[in-house]
Amino acid sequence: MSGTITGSYCSSNSTHYYPAAQVIPKSIYIFACVVSVVLSVSSTLGNALILLALRKCQSLHSPSKALLCSLALTDLFVGLIVLPLFIAYYLMIILEIPSYFCVIAITYARTATFIAGVSLETITTIAIDRFLAFHLRMRYRELVNFKRAVTTLVIEWIVAAVWSGMWFWSAPINMWTGVVGLIICYATTSLCYYSISRGVRRHVAQIRRQVNSSESSDFNVAQYKKTVNNMLWIYGLLLVCYMPHLTTVLIILVTGLSNSSRFAFHLSGIAAFANSSLNPILYCWRMKELKEIVIANIKCISKLCKIR
Repeated sequence: MSGTITGSYCSSNSTHYYPAAQVIPKSIYIFACVVSVVLSVSSTLGNALILLALRKCQSLHSPSKALLCSLALTDLFVGLIVLPLFIAYYLMIILEIPSYFCVIAITYARTATFIAGVSLETITTIAIDRFLAFHLRMRYRELVNFKRAVTTLVIEWIVAAVWSGMWFWSAPINMWTGVVGLIICYATTSLCYYSISRGVRRHVAQIRRQVNSSESSDFNVAQYKKTVNNMLWIYGLLLVCYMPHLTTVLIILVTGLSNSSRFAFHLSGIAAFANSSLNPILYCWRMKELKEIVIANIKCISKLCKIR
């Protein structure tokens, strides 16, 4: 089955294969490669600094830290693995080397979908984590611990790997299960934040009614709202960067691959990759302690480089 799918994908009359890819001007591919090199370097360096800083960050609860580490790790892999494969894929077209085009194209596509799947699962898990933090209150730290968070993340990475590899068995099933999974993740994330928003408003109103009484709240609303806002910024940035690409993919699934949709697919893919470079900037902007640790680490690295 995998041989049949790979063969049809790489056949000379395939809309995915080398001759069809040559329809787009080389200048588009060259532009994409230049931008991708910049994104690869910035994504790798930025997320490496974030991962180092997260180890020392004390203000984050361990499960939340594990979730952010998973997200930063996927962004690091985008810079280290996905973008170099993307560049190699385009270089096969620019330099007119069709012999390796198909192998690199398939490797890039499967790796990119795997990493994107993990990112989306992690974003959804972060929303569920914030939902549980609000509704469980004092029981949250008891029920949501580091071990359970890591176990959940391991399962998510495995699920994403199996889903990405499913393409070799059945490309249509892989694509449509991806669409269903995407809808479930976005719906779950949106519902979680909507429920949190309504719950926080009710809680604030309740606190205001308690101002003149002896009752006190055991829930730090201000701190919680700050963490939720941080995660909403991360979610919002993901939507902005990925939505053009996801829309293009859905159009291709429904109407098939054409020259115009291929062009849109290439350009929107660059916007999706930009998310991995922008996330470290967003973390530093929204999380003061993390920003201070990152700056301190950069200063230490600079001093070490000067000594050498």
